[in-house]
Amino acid sequence: MRVALVVNPVKECQSCTQRDEREVSAHILAYQIAHQLLSSVPGQIQVDGSRLIVNLQAHDPLHFDLRSGSLYTKNLNIPLEQRYRKEKGLEELARQIKEEIQITPLDTEHHVDPLMTLIVKLIEIYHARCGLHISSVQCQENKTIWEVRLHEDGPSGWIQSDGVLRNRFGEEMNLSEWMHLRPEKLAMYVFGFNRFCRHFPSPVKANP
Repeated sequence: MRVALVVNPVKECQSCTQRDEREVSAHILAYQIAHQLLSSVPGQIQVDGSRLIVNLQAHDPLHFDLRSGSLYTKNLNIPLEQRYRKEKGLEELARQIKEEIQITPLDTEHHVDPLMTLIVKLIEIYHARCGLHISSVQCQENKTIWEVRLHEDGPSGWIQSDGVLRNRFGEEMNLSEWMHLRPEKLAMYVFGFNRFCRHFPSPVKANP
């Protein structure tokens, strides 16, 4: 899978310049496969530097290398980008991985945590275009805070596991007010709330 990195100079955005196209594709693919696995078995994700860690219920942690796109388990190393076939899609690759790792989907209906879906959508939409990265920190009271950062030296915003958003201007918003939106639009609202770019206005306040 390849992601085009065409920079529109009108957007005055330099975050896509001099980035490895294959690494960008691998980064996005790892999140997409993680979401496919979470749709079968309950779990959570963590991000530690260049590693995406998926903790599925009753399974050992799965480690995705966000630079190479490889998936590591106790006994397996699966190169995702080499295995991905556009004509077969993500679902087929996820099915193969579940077979190899012996992940058995739940018999009962299972819904992915909306916060996990939001994080994946933010990466899908804004990683290639804007250099967006996400990291997670475990805090007191078993609360996780997700840092959403615009490229390596860019501005940050924060998403708490209780659904509270906070931007660098000290403004706060509760995700519950936007949860009726489809995932793509919710991601756009969160990106805009952080006022990372004047081309993506805040849904609650005009850009400065």
